[in-house]
Amino acid sequence: MPLSEYIKHIRAKIGNDLLLLPGVTAVVINDHDELLLQLRRDTKTWAPPSGGLEPGENLAQCVIREVREETGIEVIPESIIAVLSGDDFTVTYPNGDQIGVVSCVFRCRPSLEATPRVNDDESLAMRYFDPKALPENMLPRHRWIIAKALGNDRDTYFNPPS
Repeated sequence: MPLSEYIKHIRAKIGNDLLLLPGVTAVVINDHDELLLQLRRDTKTWAPPSGGLEPGENLAQCVIREVREETGIEVIPESIIAVLSGDDFTVTYPNGDQIGVVSCVFRCRPSLEATPRVNDDESLAMRYFDPKALPENMLPRHRWIIAKALGNDRDTYFNPPS
């Protein structure tokens, strides 16, 4: 994933040290109750679209921008289903950069009937899936996020899944 100018500026000052970053994840559900997933270039796993907050942006603007950048479609955020952080969301990249993500997970719907496409260099494929036929190569936390978004419990979850 390309680093934003903002993160490059911080990395120039702190090197590889742990950096806490706010981000978003979008569980996009269309009118056919299908879920939009991207095949990530970095992990080769299917996942909901996600990304980092830019300076001056609020979280709703961020989820709209990230989905548009990655999929080419516009979404409407409907609810926040989880706010996740902790050890499961701490990553060390091959270059040694460490990040701790605080992710706000939104349930979204497309604003128009549109076909998603690979719209940047972060994805290998983009498509909708029936929730009962999700791909095998998904991280457990992404399966948990999707189950939470599809469930009847509309309370926001504030702890990471174990």
